[in-house]
Amino acid sequence: MERVHLFFHREQLKRKGTAKGLFVTDRSVSPILLTQRDRAEKASYEISWEKSLLGERTLFLNAEQDDPSLMRRRLAYCFFDQIGVPAPVASYSFLTINGQPEGIYLNIKNHQPAGKRSYGVKTADPRVPLSLFNNDSSAFLHEFFILIRTAGDDELAERIKLYLDVKLFFLWLIGNTCTNQGFYCTFCLNESGRLYVSPMETRSLAVQEWYEEDPLLTKGKTLSSRLLSIPAFRSQYHTLMKNVLKRSFTIERLSPLINEWHLDICQSAADDPFIKKSPFQIEKEQTNILREIEERQDFLQAHLARL
Repeated sequence: MERVHLFFHREQLKRKGTAKGLFVTDRSVSPILLTQRDRAEKASYEISWEKSLLGERTLFLNAEQDDPSLMRRRLAYCFFDQIGVPAPVASYSFLTINGQPEGIYLNIKNHQPAGKRSYGVKTADPRVPLSLFNNDSSAFLHEFFILIRTAGDDELAERIKLYLDVKLFFLWLIGNTCTNQGFYCTFCLNESGRLYVSPMETRSLAVQEWYEEDPLLTKGKTLSSRLLSIPAFRSQYHTLMKNVLKRSFTIERLSPLINEWHLDICQSAADDPFIKKSPFQIEKEQTNILREIEERQDFLQAHLARL
């Protein structure tokens, strides 16, 4: 597990909300601007700098206070990547602040499409509400919105692929239905100039959103609802979901990752002043995640049969 050291004045951070400091690893020492992302006892941070030897611009250090396993967000990002949705890269770091141990953090770097434009979206609703596309949007997004809002089903089915990578959008939805977590997202342009949706970390921690009344994310005045009202797209979504549930969202596919990360966490847990659980309790969290995957798999299979 990588060791990360931060040096800054805590009073400055408390007073201004941001603080200048130093970011130190075995590979580099960099001046940075630090922002605290929440007010939890074990706080999460955003690290930004203008120049870095490694070409980084923003780094998020998440305490994962609401997740005793410290794994669920990392597993979600890894799962998105496995099914083909570009996602942030997450790893574990052990953080010290001004020489004092702060503990295990999830170190997150956003996916950066090389040379491609991205459009930030301020929502954690994976269905993408149509209200996001307004007159302040770019010309391309506004044109896209007009098509979604005004075109009939036949015209939309024919022209939507000029604007949107429909398969990747459905995989984004499927990633959310499986993980059932709240992520902020961004629209990006792929190499063919079409939009796709990708999860992203932002300055604000995404609140968890639960859609148990809409587990397959097909309802509301949303982009997903508009597309899934067309039988051909609904059939495509059904097939993709079925394949992901069969091949990717499985105990066999995900348990090796969970086992590997569990060992990594256990090796540093004793040095984390905020982890009060015994090794047995930490191992129980690993079992809980595997049970949740199995239960979620059964739940989604039952709803998929009625799609």
